[in-house]
Amino acid sequence: MKPLLYSQFDAVTRNIGWRREGNEIKYYKNNTDDGQQPFYCLTWTIQFPYDQDTCFFAHFYPYTYTDLQCYLLSVANNPIQSQFCKLRTLCRSLAGNTVYLLTITNPSQTPQEAAAKKAVVLSARVHPGESNGSWVMKGFLDFILSNSPDAQLLRDIFVFKVLPMLNPDGVIVGNYRCSLAGRDLNRRYKTILKESFPCIWYTRNMIKSSLFTVVILRSKNAKKEQDEL
Repeated sequence: MKPLLYSQFDAVTRNIGWRREGNEIKYYKNNTDDGQQPFYCLTWTIQFPYDQDTCFFAHFYPYTYTDLQCYLLSVANNPIQSQFCKLRTLCRSLAGNTVYLLTITNPSQTPQEAAAKKAVVLSARVHPGESNGSWVMKGFLDFILSNSPDAQLLRDIFVFKVLPMLNPDGVIVGNYRCSLAGRDLNRRYKTILKESFPCIWYTRNMIKSSLFTVVILRSKNAKKEQDEL
């Protein structure tokens, strides 16, 4: 958990971006005698590399909403990947930002083959400060969208429903754990407040809808096969 430093001078003159820096790193609970909930403090020392420089600090290597949009645009414009990866809008967040949904699977030859595929749902950045989750998601997408034989086999067997950034508002405004409503979305999966927590409400309905569609397809195919027998 060593802090990250970004020096504008190094970025311009040496093409060096974010890097780990700092010494005497301590993480501790503060002392409170008034009975209130304690807070935790992170402290470190650092020597700035240059005078008259502008520097930034980060907890993890940043991955922004713009980074995601650039990545998804490259996928949508790829003539091969776009054949088995469909990008659409799941919903709009509280601030009106797009929550993206990717459906990744190889085209099926028959309705029966499509119905036999199980759905795998993946999401990242429900906690906006955990940007390392976005880097893991990017690694997964790089793999599952590749021409690797293993990736092709997985696309033959499964339908992947991917939500690469579930809490874009929190990412954009710089929250660590909460949404724009100041709530931890990981604790809202039972919510009925569609207007307050649209990202979670639509995600839950998407999962229910995917399961229901698979069940209906299988039921129709099973009845047809029974009639034929």
